[in-house]
Amino acid sequence: MRAPTTGRNPFWKGPADDTIGRVKAEIAGGPIRYETAGEAGPTLLLVHGLGGSGQQWAAAAGLLSPVCRLVIPDLRGHGASHKPAGPYSVKGWADDLAALCKAAGVERCVAVGASVAGAIVLQLAAEHPGLVQGVIPVGGFPALGPAGKERMTQRAAAAEAQGMAGVVEGILAGALGSTTHATKPDLVASVRSGLLENEPRAYAAATRAVVAVDVQASLARVKCPALLVFGVEEKVAPLPAQAALKKALPHAQLRAIPGAGHLPFLEQPGAFAAAVMEFVAGLP
Repeated sequence: MRAPTTGRNPFWKGPADDTIGRVKAEIAGGPIRYETAGEAGPTLLLVHGLGGSGQQWAAAAGLLSPVCRLVIPDLRGHGASHKPAGPYSVKGWADDLAALCKAAGVERCVAVGASVAGAIVLQLAAEHPGLVQGVIPVGGFPALGPAGKERMTQRAAAAEAQGMAGVVEGILAGALGSTTHATKPDLVASVRSGLLENEPRAYAAATRAVVAVDVQASLARVKCPALLVFGVEEKVAPLPAQAALKKALPHAQLRAIPGAGHLPFLEQPGAFAAAVMEFVAGLP
């Protein structure tokens, strides 16, 4: 795959042109933008979380693409994908991913999902066991508690009333670990910039979908191996939440990434990529 040089996503060589290394799949409900990388090895489906885009996987993708084929979508409502007014749901996003895999010729994959996309890929694995051979929720959770639901409900209202500028600092405080805030100002600035690019109405609708997340009933149907990755400095879904998720999944293991918070693939891409490759190498 082409080496990083210029462009908004440093993983893609060439100008900041949405046609470079990117494809839009026309599926029911509107086009979904995705990127591909790598040409050999198992397929990884890399799915960003709320307010993100496929571009967030750039650093990890640069490490994973020599040994894996990567498919990296923008979820509906995000990035360069279709942004209807809503409503959105975990079920709808999982259906999008299944349709995207079919359009991209993916018959078998390891599904990696960050934050709320952890629930999305678990739903995908439950509904499409023939497609998903392994699942990696990153800072994942099956449902929010009352405090989390209230926080996200308030965030959705604030995004509608004030735009993304009104919520971005609160998101950054919870998403990135203290080590990242203290030592990686360029990364903090990059995540801030990406969040500010969201369309507030679509972001608010997607946030309300996070409030409604509940895949607990689906977990018993996830029969494939699972790797639960989280940052040691995780605030959104810390160790007790990860331990509870592990207990509900019959074939799960935990991996903590030091020096990272809710987004270890961004904060510590080397350690994250190593954990993923070890897990993939051990799949039957």
